[in-house]
Amino acid sequence: MKDKKALALSGLLSLEALLGCGGRYPQYSGQFELQNFSYSKPDFAGKKRLPSDLKIIHRMKYIPNVWDDRLRFEFTPDHPGEIQGAVVFDLENLTRDKESIFPQPQFKGEQIHAEKAYYGGVFCNYQYQYQAFAIVTPGEQELKKVYPEQGEYLYTDPSGMPIYKSFDPDKFEPDGKASKGWYEAIENNQGTIIIDFSISREIRSDTSGCDAESYLPYDSRGKESLRATYYSTKLDDEEDPRVGFDQLLDNSIPPIDLFKEVISEIKDLK
Repeated sequence: MKDKKALALSGLLSLEALLGCGGRYPQYSGQFELQNFSYSKPDFAGKKRLPSDLKIIHRMKYIPNVWDDRLRFEFTPDHPGEIQGAVVFDLENLTRDKESIFPQPQFKGEQIHAEKAYYGGVFCNYQYQYQAFAIVTPGEQELKKVYPEQGEYLYTDPSGMPIYKSFDPDKFEPDGKASKGWYEAIENNQGTIIIDFSISREIRSDTSGCDAESYLPYDSRGKESLRATYYSTKLDDEEDPRVGFDQLLDNSIPPIDLFKEVISEIKDLK
């Protein structure tokens, strides 16, 4: 792995060039290098490891009042002990950090696999599921400043509904001031985009209705996680991220089919 100072320097040098030129499209596309990774418990490790090299392709498609952003992760191994393949995530789901217990358990990120649920009664059950989660810096809110989801605000009607100008995504171009703010955010982040990525095993459970006659099969597994941090080494922002959305899924596989090699003890896989 490269020295962090060297990565930051290379990022800042490329950033100076970016800020001095026009026609760039802010996005998360780029080449990334693994800085560190760890398991919450050694037994959670799989037979393979995450590779050092990661390529991210960011594409977006406009649906009325919202941009549908997708990230394609392409992992390239340096040796046979590392995984290889491409998976696609919904950016909003992947970075969702809201958690809740009631009325239904909700975990951070995007669900990539759910095992069979076991019941000992209506309110006596448990289920293991697997989540992919990422903290991206700069964050998605910085990106929305560059790619707004609605036209200019006009007024609020008597019912309280805000009215905006009609928005034509085909004629829209990123605002220069907002784009500069995106690159300044990268500059303030040591000249890099950072992806803090994790795969976790979570337990959905409701034991409020369990009693002496309830039966739940015992399972010794617990909540575990794999965490990895990737730094960008090159920004691929020449191409418009609004072009090529439909091709993202080409030659990709479901995330759990790839990550089952880097974590262990997953059940109910086809």
